[in-house]
Amino acid sequence: MGILKKVSRAYHHWKEMKDMPLRLEFILNDCCNLNCRGCTHYASLAPKEFMSLEKLTAEMSHLGKVCGSDVKQVYLIGGEPLLYPQLPEAMDNMRKAFPTQELYVFTNGLIIGKMSDDFWESVRRNNVIIAITRYPIKFDYDKVELLCKEKGVKVNVFADRTMKDSFLRFALDPSGSQNKYLAHFKCFNRGCVSVTGGYVYPCSISACVKHLNNHIETKFLHRAGDRISVSDVKSAKQILKLRDKAVPFCSYCKKPQPLPYALSKREVSEWVDL
Repeated sequence: MGILKKVSRAYHHWKEMKDMPLRLEFILNDCCNLNCRGCTHYASLAPKEFMSLEKLTAEMSHLGKVCGSDVKQVYLIGGEPLLYPQLPEAMDNMRKAFPTQELYVFTNGLIIGKMSDDFWESVRRNNVIIAITRYPIKFDYDKVELLCKEKGVKVNVFADRTMKDSFLRFALDPSGSQNKYLAHFKCFNRGCVSVTGGYVYPCSISACVKHLNNHIETKFLHRAGDRISVSDVKSAKQILKLRDKAVPFCSYCKKPQPLPYALSKREVSEWVDL
C-alpha cells in the first residue's frame, strides 16, 4: 500500500472516530451467567455484586443534566444486566435522565424468557431496545428474538460472536511500555465510555480492571487523566476529550488478536502477556 493511501485511510479512520456519536454505558454489574475466556469486563473474576440503584440513579441524573442532548445513546450493560435485581426501576430512571435518547439493554439473552412482567412493561414504557449478543453455545437465539417481538419490544443483534474470528483477546502489557497513541488510534473499544463506581472511563477494560488486579494480583493502575469523577463532569466536552485522546492506561494495551471461543479458566494468560 502506497504512503498516500495509508495516510488517507488513517485520516478517514480518525475522522470517523472523531465524529462518532457520544454514548454512555452504565455498568450495572460485572458478574455474568456466561463464563467467557478473556472477557473485557473480567466477569469470570468479578464478585456477584450490583451497583446500588440510588448511586446509579444519581450518576444517570447528573450526566443527563450536564450532558443533555450531546449524548445520543445510553446503554445498561454488564456482565449480564438481566441479573440486576432492580432492572425495571433502572430503566425507568434511565429514561427520566435521558428523555430523548436511544436507550438499550445489552444481554446475552439466556434468561430473557424468565423475566417478569414488570421487566417487559418497563421496556415498553421506556421504549428500550433489547440488544442481543449471540454466543457460540447451544441456545435458540431466534426464539429469543421472536419472544421480544411478541412482547412488543424492539430487538436487534448487537454482535454475532458465533462468526469466525469474532472473539478477540485483548492482552495487557504489565510493563506499560506500549505506544499509547497508536493503541488508542487502533482501539477496538473506542467509544465504549463506561460509567461505574462514581467514575467515567474511556473503555470497559479500564473500568473493570480492578477484578483482574484483585484476583490475579496484577497491578494495572489508574493515573491522572485515566478517568473523570462523575461529580466533576460539567459538560459532554469533558467526556469527549477523555474518549478521543490517548490516556496513560492506553500504554498497557496491545493489539488484540482473534481467539476461538472457550470457557474461562481464570488464568492470567487470558488477559495478560507476561
